[in-house]
Amino acid sequence: MMKFSKHSQSGLFLVAFALIATTWATATSAVASADLTQVAVKVAKSLVYVQYTAENEFHKTRKANGQGVLLTKTGVVLVSQALFPIELPSYYIKTITIRLPRGNYAKVPATFLGRSANGLFAYVKADKPLNATPLSIGETGNPILGEKVYSVALLSKEEGYQPFVGISHVKAVITLIHKLAITNPFALTRSTSPVYDYHTGKLVGFTGMDPGQALDIALAGHVLPVLLQDPEQGKAFLAWSDIATAFKNVPEKPFITKRPWLGAVDLTGLKPALRKLYKIKQRSGITVGSVIANFPAAKAGLKSQDIILSMNGRHFSNFPSPDLVVSQFERWLQRTVPGQTVKFKILRNGSQYMTIPVTIGAMPKLASEVKHYYNHKLGLITRNIVFDDTYIRKLPATQKGVMVALIKNGSPASLGDTPLKAGYIITKVNDHKVTNATDFTKVLDAAEKAAGAAQIVFVVIEADGSTAVCRISLQ
Repeated sequence: MMKFSKHSQSGLFLVAFALIATTWATATSAVASADLTQVAVKVAKSLVYVQYTAENEFHKTRKANGQGVLLTKTGVVLVSQALFPIELPSYYIKTITIRLPRGNYAKVPATFLGRSANGLFAYVKADKPLNATPLSIGETGNPILGEKVYSVALLSKEEGYQPFVGISHVKAVITLIHKLAITNPFALTRSTSPVYDYHTGKLVGFTGMDPGQALDIALAGHVLPVLLQDPEQGKAFLAWSDIATAFKNVPEKPFITKRPWLGAVDLTGLKPALRKLYKIKQRSGITVGSVIANFPAAKAGLKSQDIILSMNGRHFSNFPSPDLVVSQFERWLQRTVPGQTVKFKILRNGSQYMTIPVTIGAMPKLASEVKHYYNHKLGLITRNIVFDDTYIRKLPATQKGVMVALIKNGSPASLGDTPLKAGYIITKVNDHKVTNATDFTKVLDAAEKAAGAAQIVFVVIEADGSTAVCRISLQ
């Protein structure tokens, strides 16, 4: 996919306050321009740049940076979770710094705190108070269809960290898992920029990661898909009502994210044919695909093919597409917390109506949330098995062993006719069963030290669930 950066597009109004000459629509008054300039300069005092280096066990590094918003006097900064993706283990994150784009452009060391449960933001905290002003939230509102809005951000280091503004109109407001306001392409500013109602001055949201504008371009008789992207400009923002808690419940210390989880998967919207068959009066519902044993839905008695008609007495909206109902249901679930009890009205077997209370649980740990163990001699990184590993492979939830997370190229583990591969689950080492990462480390260490050992034999479960044997030479 090709990517082009476009700083000038139709419908884009870019205001660079370091410049005296600023282009405005003819309807904008001089007073409004002055007011907007003052607001932008004030908001920019709360914006910073967050930079970090991530490094894995093989010393491969990844550098990233992005705009952040200072929330507290103690130095807590909010950034887009895209800057610290959930797939990135927190212990890979090294040398975080917060750059103040003012004065002497000081860099202040910082600590990663964690990610928000809604999957939208992450928090870092400066190791000492920042010489900057926390963002003043002030009056808030929500995006209104057709309303004029503007967002405030900072230009890049190469452009002097000057404040800039994007102005647009709300073209659509859609509510799926998150409530989004859609504006003109390349009209707003970069990710994690506050968005204000142009006429009332109320804070109405924050920009998120922009996927870009997809276009089909004809070249030499062929139509090629092209994605136009500009890291400094976006076309949508998250509504304030959806993200307000991220700004109110601000952490001060590192924390473990607890995401709500039901333990029911393969959910689909109620199909018209099924609704007609069971003579269901309401138009929308959720058909449960699978219920995972020993998790909240199963413990409460929810079963596969149950049809959820309402949650806490609240019925689903009449969407034209059944799949949109799933997004609405996931939105409702996302706004619960582990330990909270919700009530589902369901239809079972097409005839039995009942209400089932379910206590929401916490999502099982992800692969990025468990510790890695590195064997230097073999070039092998392993970790404990997590729920996703067993569920995807249709293995018992009690499956013992360790997951191969990474293999170093050219290492003993990567060589030979039967090398180990990332994604394998190791269950035995030289006929010794492996239960977890700690046990594996001890068994492997003993196998390496065994007198005259020329190779180590691993019994593994491959990605497709089949069993195989890998022989790794120690010579």
